[in-house]
Amino acid sequence: MAFGVYVHIPYCVTKCPYCDFNSHGTGGRFPERDYTDAILGELALYGDVLGRGRLTSIFFGGGTPSLFDPGSIERVISAIFERTGSSGEGVEVSLEVNPKTADLEKLKGLKRAGVNRISVGVQSFTRRKLDFLGRINDPEDSGRILEEVPAAGFTNYSFDLMYGTSGETMAEWEGDLNRALSFPSAHISAYCLTIENGTEFGKLYRAGKLILPPEDSLSEFISYTTAFLESAGYGQYEISNYAKPGYECRHNLLYWRGGDYLGIGAGAHSHLGGSGESGWGRRWANVKNPNSYIKAVSDGKKPVDFSEELERYEAVEDEILMSFRLSEGLDIPALRRKYGVSPDLSRIGYLRDDGFIEISGDRLRLTKKGALLSDEIIVRLVGSLG
Repeated sequence: MAFGVYVHIPYCVTKCPYCDFNSHGTGGRFPERDYTDAILGELALYGDVLGRGRLTSIFFGGGTPSLFDPGSIERVISAIFERTGSSGEGVEVSLEVNPKTADLEKLKGLKRAGVNRISVGVQSFTRRKLDFLGRINDPEDSGRILEEVPAAGFTNYSFDLMYGTSGETMAEWEGDLNRALSFPSAHISAYCLTIENGTEFGKLYRAGKLILPPEDSLSEFISYTTAFLESAGYGQYEISNYAKPGYECRHNLLYWRGGDYLGIGAGAHSHLGGSGESGWGRRWANVKNPNSYIKAVSDGKKPVDFSEELERYEAVEDEILMSFRLSEGLDIPALRRKYGVSPDLSRIGYLRDDGFIEISGDRLRLTKKGALLSDEIIVRLVGSLG
């Protein structure tokens, strides 16, 4: 069984106003050694979990993992390999990079440390959008890092773009996409700006001080993005992710296929599935505050803030939700074998007739039209289970 490890590095230079991840702007000052030691200490507390399956991926997310020295990253990778009994061969090891926080030498160091996949947070190639998004990188940083990543020896790398910002036109977004194609990356993530509670943008939006494109314009952005990238050879394998064949992110596919993973670090989430005989799985999350996290681990305690055992209906809903994010869709016989339920197609036939879902063999998936209303369709699908 495939198994992944997620490592959360919560520190940033500044916190972006749209970000609802567990990240903390520190101005560049953070306890790297103490935090790295805590990660190693937490790994030591999960020997039973780390031996649960075959390690297939490691993902360093944040925050800004590229703030850390490659030597610290290497310590963590080596410890994960040792505790999972993995040789490292064939394991995808991804690390997120902010263009402002890395250069060619650091990238070479990360390659030597065992990282073999880089994910660059570009967001945009225009200064206007970067300023709006509160990013510390500028367009020149983005262009430079995307040239340095392959120069450092990485053949597998991705970068993120974001659309739906205040005042954004289709021409501006088209410019970002055209610039993206000037780099030979085989994976591009294209995210719509989402307003989340607890963020600076969330406060501004509720106060009526942040104006975003209307829903019908966002639908045009989504449709245009998919058509543009597919015509360039990138398959849409997930709602916001596009890749050339063989370059899909293995770690994220593990999430979306309901696989097992251990989250290490402040605020990291974990999930272990179940077969029904001993429950339907478990998920938990660590304490978010980095200092509290470091102290808990130094005291020999698992730094868990929240934990729950899943009921069958929760596990089923999770699997459907994640499956519908993927272009491959929901495997109906697998759902029936695993949980003893399957959609009653006679009750959702109208969704197929109206072009929101399609059934191909044993798989049920959203159409491009359905993807625009995915939340509502998933609710109706769950209601048809029997």
